[in-house]
Amino acid sequence: MYSTFRDILICIGFLFFGMLLCAQNPVIEQMEHVSKLPDVEFYDILEDHNHYIWLAADKGLYRYNGNNYQKFTNPNQKANSLFQLKLDEKGKLWCINIHGQIFYVEKDTLHLFYDASKLVKGQLSPFEITNTSIRLFTVDGIYDIILKDKNIIKLFEGMSVSESTHNDLFYVIKMNENGRSSKEKQNWYQIKDDQIKLLKTLTSKYRMQSPKVYAFKNSALLNFKEQGKNQLYIYKTEIDDVLKLRTPISLEDLTIYNISYLNNDYWFLTTSGVFIFQLKGQQLVLKEQLFSNESVTDVLVDFNKNYWFTTLDNGVFVSSNLNIRQLNLDQAKDKITAACALNNNQFLLGTNNGKLLFYNTNGVFKTLKLPGSKIIGNLFFDASQNHVIVSINASESYSVDLNLFTIKDQKNKYSVAKTFSKINDENLFYGSYKEAIIYNKPYISDSTRVIRKSRVKASEILNNQLFVSFIDGLYQFDVNSFQSKEIKLDGESILVNSIAKINDAIWLATQHNGLLCFKDGQLISRHDALPKQVQINTLKSDGEFLWISTEEGFYSFHPKTNQVRRLNTQDGLTLSVDKFIILEDYLVSVFPNSLYVMPKNNTLFKAFKTSKVWITSVQINDKDTVVNTNYNLPYDYNKLRFDFNSNGFQSNKHVSYKYRIKPIDTTWRNVPLNTHFVVFNSLSSGDYTFELQGKNISSKDVQFASPITFTIAKPFWETYWFYGLVIATIIGLVWLYFRWRLQQKEAQRITEIDKILIDKKITNLRLENLRSQMNPHFIFNALNSIQDYIISNEKELASSYLVKFSRLIRMYLDYSQQNEITLEEELNALKLYLELEKVRFEDELEYTISVDNQLKTKHIKVPSLFIQPYVENALKHGLLHKLNDRKLHIEAKIIQQNKLEITVEDNGIGRAQSEKLIRPNQQHKPFATKANEERVHLYKNKLKRDIAITTNDLYDENDVAAGTKVVITMPIH
Repeated sequence: MYSTFRDILICIGFLFFGMLLCAQNPVIEQMEHVSKLPDVEFYDILEDHNHYIWLAADKGLYRYNGNNYQKFTNPNQKANSLFQLKLDEKGKLWCINIHGQIFYVEKDTLHLFYDASKLVKGQLSPFEITNTSIRLFTVDGIYDIILKDKNIIKLFEGMSVSESTHNDLFYVIKMNENGRSSKEKQNWYQIKDDQIKLLKTLTSKYRMQSPKVYAFKNSALLNFKEQGKNQLYIYKTEIDDVLKLRTPISLEDLTIYNISYLNNDYWFLTTSGVFIFQLKGQQLVLKEQLFSNESVTDVLVDFNKNYWFTTLDNGVFVSSNLNIRQLNLDQAKDKITAACALNNNQFLLGTNNGKLLFYNTNGVFKTLKLPGSKIIGNLFFDASQNHVIVSINASESYSVDLNLFTIKDQKNKYSVAKTFSKINDENLFYGSYKEAIIYNKPYISDSTRVIRKSRVKASEILNNQLFVSFIDGLYQFDVNSFQSKEIKLDGESILVNSIAKINDAIWLATQHNGLLCFKDGQLISRHDALPKQVQINTLKSDGEFLWISTEEGFYSFHPKTNQVRRLNTQDGLTLSVDKFIILEDYLVSVFPNSLYVMPKNNTLFKAFKTSKVWITSVQINDKDTVVNTNYNLPYDYNKLRFDFNSNGFQSNKHVSYKYRIKPIDTTWRNVPLNTHFVVFNSLSSGDYTFELQGKNISSKDVQFASPITFTIAKPFWETYWFYGLVIATIIGLVWLYFRWRLQQKEAQRITEIDKILIDKKITNLRLENLRSQMNPHFIFNALNSIQDYIISNEKELASSYLVKFSRLIRMYLDYSQQNEITLEEELNALKLYLELEKVRFEDELEYTISVDNQLKTKHIKVPSLFIQPYVENALKHGLLHKLNDRKLHIEAKIIQQNKLEITVEDNGIGRAQSEKLIRPNQQHKPFATKANEERVHLYKNKLKRDIAITTNDLYDENDVAAGTKVVITMPIH
């Protein structure tokens, strides 16, 4: 009872304050400034079960999610403007346009339910939603459009001009005209369970304009205009009767757009703002008028007790707390520079031009002007003497006697004051920017005592102890002796910004140590009282409570119960609070050009809730996808982004989120405030669950979004079948490698065997070649030649021939042991052989050996004893049968690149004539030549050495055989 009476006094006080202060309205946020509002002309507003805000505007239907707006249109829509937003029992939104098209929203799409243009005939017709139908109230009557099959059933005849429903009660205005009579008759009906009941028949000799009915829980209101004046009737269900109300003068001439019933009051939304009335009997008593310059069309109180107002020409604005009122100074040039509380809800403001404005519940009751233009820096109310000390931010100060409202010049006695404290009836503490002073009988004497020279910040008196905060620390003074001691925390000085007292404790707002309590000579840290990182601006006591202003808003702290309550931007505190004063029933927060006035009761604080948290979109590899609860993704689709939201007014600023992704995270991770997405880059393969929670920063209510599970497949190189394939491949490669090695070794073994065989073959061929070269005929001829020389007593010739013969035999034996010899050694053996054969031919043999100067005969390797068989053939088969002019030419030269050519050319009888002379029992080919051909074959095929032998027959100009030419080519080795 007492609380209700006090609340009424507070509202009355607000009205008195408005007498000399303009813009007495709740603190509001223009939605145009909060988010880009899509229109300025709005008709209806509604909050659905998911806390989306729906707006019916001139440009269409919009949905607000706390961050942005989504427009809903239908391709068959005949007009953009939509009206009469309603929810059915399943939470589905319905609306209508002026053409009678009825729409509903399902799965984020606007669907056309029925086009009733033939029924409404161009009039905006009311409609309601029943369990089975859409009930349409038209100029021809009342129709039910069946939801299931869209069949039309006409319930009642007659023009329906207005309708309103509450629960299962329908209130309808049906109007009948009596021919050309000037009278009009309006019938007010109640419909329940398809039964119609006449509540009241209203007749008038004047035209009844714009009748509208509004249904509420226990009542219904009827409003129409008669001769331009609003008429009001009320139906009360408790008495089942219709009563005529006395129309308040303030409403008589206004256009009433809507009437709502909020907080047990009737809210009239008009062209001059919102009028709030309390019904007492048959009289509406005005409580207050809000937003007098606005044409308000609808009002909504959302789930967090935010008040939404739609207008016809100024968009939408929201009041987070109707109890916080913003009062602006009437004079734009005046700025508030100081304030202090007086008695009985009175307070005093000082301005930058020397004005002292005294306020009581009736408004400004007194204004004093200091001489000159003074910037008032501080005000102190001495309740015991009923005086106010006025400190100027210069070398001046004044005192004001509140009994006579006289001003006394105090010179510089209290100039540039930082703090005052009343010690007792005779002593006053004054702290300035340079010293702390005790004044004795300050209003009649100039007796002073400087207790410490240092800049003062704050002070407080408790139990005959004076606590003073200096710029270099906190000191405690005994008020009798003024002896001091410094109060330290852990041996360190503390810097205190503000001091307050409650009962027997001193409370300190410090620069670096948060909130401290000094009691019984001990400092106690109270970090638990406020959230971390909160910097206190001002600290003041109010009975058992502490009021604390910070950059984040107001805090109310009860030390005994540790109860902390907070006012911040969600409550409408749009400015950072620093200075404030405490009255008996109000808090007044002071800003340079305005005041925030707040009642000190429970209506000031709201209990905030958190709307359901939604995951609004999912992106996979930067591409949008449909939101599902489970995803199966390939290994390279591993970049995921989750966008989320929690609906509500400015939820983007006031809802904090946490997430975790299992099994990576074991604890919740914070999402930065005002961020509504998380991104995961390059997730490894595995099974994951994304979990999300949201919480209003001023609430303990936590909401969890539906978790999303997703599986990222392993890359093919991490699958079991790939492991098996790799293992099989490795085994296969190892098998192939060892097989190849075995083949290599086998090939190497075969090669080595072949080489041995080749070497053996070549050795045999060399021996055969040697045997051919040392044939008995050659040896016999050589020995005969030696014998002839001995018989002829030609000892020197015999000796020389014998030496050459022995040297040749030694060379043959020596070279036959080697596969290759130098070209020089080959040619030397050949020269020695030809010298011996020349004796055989009795000097009838002329031979030449020419060597290219570019050949390095000492370094070039050739097969041993390779040329000699062809020279022997030339001698034996070509030149032997020629009687004279026997010539043999041997030449060695370089041809092409890195190739050696050896030519053996004779001018003998030729191969054809030589074959004719061969005896039948003699072999066709000489044995040495055949051995050489086998050696060539081995060199080419086994040793990969390209040796070629060509034999050419030579002819003269008469085509007569003129000899043979053998050409041997081989790579220089």
